[in-house]
Formats: sequence, structure tokens, C-alpha cells
Amino acid sequence: MAEKPQPVRVLYCPVCSLPAEYCEFGPDFEKCKPWLIQNAPDLYPDLLKEANAKEAGEVSNQLQSTSISSAAGDGAASSGSVE
Repeated sequence: MAEKPQPVRVLYCPVCSLPAEYCEFGPDFEKCKPWLIQNAPDLYPDLLKEANAKEAGEVSNQLQSTSISSAAGDGAASSGSVE
């Protein structure tokens, strides 16, 4: 006996109320992006790459602005851990 066809489940964006596949054509695509990255990363892989690149840039900026100070002038860097 053949299997019964199952209904298709459509993922709707709560921001623009369109199916997730159509968010890019809606008026609020910029507002939809965070939700799409979180809930439908497979539909817009470029958004995920863009978000990862932005996050990597922010981490890089934080690392560049962080300096390591020497402990008591002996040239040894302080790790900040207590043993």
C-alpha cells in the first residue's frame, strides 16, 4: 500500500509574516535577518556567513584593543588565574 502524502509545513517569519523563503522580497528584510539566521540558516547561507564574518571582526577588534601587562615589571605576563 502506498504511503499517504503528508502536508508541507511552512515556516513563517514572525517579523514580516511571510514564508521564510520570501522574506528577502518583503519590506522588512533587514529586520528579518536576525530571526532568519537563528531559525532558518539553511535558507539563507550567505546571511550566516555574513554574521560569522561580522562576529569574527568584532572579536578581532576586541583582541587588538586588549593589552597584556607585565606583573611587577619582571617581564612575565599575568594570566589572571589564581592557583
